[in-house]
Amino acid sequence: MDIPGKRLGNFSLAVRRAFVGIALAACALALFDHFFDWRLFGDGANWPIPVAFVLLFLVLRFLGPTVEQLQAHRDSLSDTKKP
Repeated sequence: MDIPGKRLGNFSLAVRRAFVGIALAACALALFDHFFDWRLFGDGANWPIPVAFVLLFLVLRFLGPTVEQLQAHRDSLSDTKKP
């Protein structure tokens, strides 16, 4: 189910996946910083985790792949596998 509303830009599926990957990397960095006590964001900083997950939500909502793009990609993959 796709959430109604406009997506930002007219990006391809690969670019939209790259946006999501970058946001996931930011979440992973924030979590690793917290759990491994790297202190990349300062001593006892608790703000990076919620900020990273809000960023992930916004990227998924406005820049993430659409259902139509994913279905078209899946259909193109199934067409190439048929004899």
